Amino acid sequence: MKNLYRAARKAGIGLLRSLIPIAYGVPFQKGRRISAKDVKAPKRILLLNGAHIGDVVIATSLLPILRAAYPDAEVGFATASWSQMVIRNHPDIRYTHCIDHWRYNRGTDNIQHKKRHYQETLRRAMQEIKDLHYDVAISLFTHHPDFLDVAWSARIPVRIGFSKSIFAGLATDVVVDPDSPFVPQGARLAATLRVLPIEEELFSLRRSTLPPSNPAAEAEVYAVLGVSSLKDIHYRIIHMGTGAAQRELDPWFWRELAEKLRRGHRVLFTGHGAREHQKIEQVIHGLGNCVNACNVLSWEGFVAAVRHAEVLYGVESMAGHVAGAVGTKCVVVYGGTAGVGRWRPEGNGSLVMTNHVPCAPCLRVEGCAAMHCMKNIRPDDLVNLHV
Repeated sequence: MKNLYRAARKAGIGLLRSLIPIAYGVPFQKGRRISAKDVKAPKRILLLNGAHIGDVVIATSLLPILRAAYPDAEVGFATASWSQMVIRNHPDIRYTHCIDHWRYNRGTDNIQHKKRHYQETLRRAMQEIKDLHYDVAISLFTHHPDFLDVAWSARIPVRIGFSKSIFAGLATDVVVDPDSPFVPQGARLAATLRVLPIEEELFSLRRSTLPPSNPAAEAEVYAVLGVSSLKDIHYRIIHMGTGAAQRELDPWFWRELAEKLRRGHRVLFTGHGAREHQKIEQVIHGLGNCVNACNVLSWEGFVAAVRHAEVLYGVESMAGHVAGAVGTKCVVVYGGTAGVGRWRPEGNGSLVMTNHVPCAPCLRVEGCAAMHCMKNIRPDDLVNLHV
């Protein structure tokens, strides 16, 4: 029955994908259709990814390639308000556009309000994008919403996306998302650049990047640690939270880890939201040398804290990708719901712990009740793994 459902769903998506170009009308280009191979020296390039923070951090790994291939091009990035801070003030990004798609909106508003908000942000972003006359648009998300419809409506001549997308018919060039679960997400996204006339050796530059930390961001870290300089203090970060509750570990796990780490280091707990703040308070109650920085640090302050930490410990969340981007060692526990090989941090000092079970990756958003892919991992395992 499950296989029958999947087949029917796949057939339905395939039909919808074939009907999209008809619904959007005749392509606006006249004469020979422009494609990525015609791109020689684009004036402006638009990247599109409306997902969450970790997704956008991974997407920044394409910037070094683009900067080397097209040093004179201006790069814009369309993303959501909840992840826009990743690329705001990035030295390789000239323009930012905000589109809050309702599907990835984790807010508490009802779906109707989320859809209205999406339409409002879309109208503003669409006008901005049209005014800039981008030459190339590159969709950096393999499924809906990939914003290829935005690129088409904005009349961007070259539009690159993935063949699995519902809006693939609106692209001038499509790439195939590898079936292998061992291809990292950053490498998958880089496939979109391979249809452009970019020299192969430039792909070795792929690496996630974040803007350097400014004095104000570092001052936030000084304040939360109660120091005037980071030169003489050694601290480690524990980031317990994630966007999906099934990927979290029990509070006792983090308390035991904190008890081990605090004997030789200051332990800084980071997070966001009232729920995470309360859980951290429970974990560190009665423990010295531990600091609850949840809701205290700005995004820039959080990145600065990770940048100067010795090690970051956590689960499958954006924190590991941030550590990889700034060159900080991290040890993270991953479940098998989405595929460890695909979504793990790619930094040289990034280590991932998981239980290799036959059902992984299950691709179940909510996971399962047992979550054997994360069970029986002990705090000692994380301490002994760090490099």
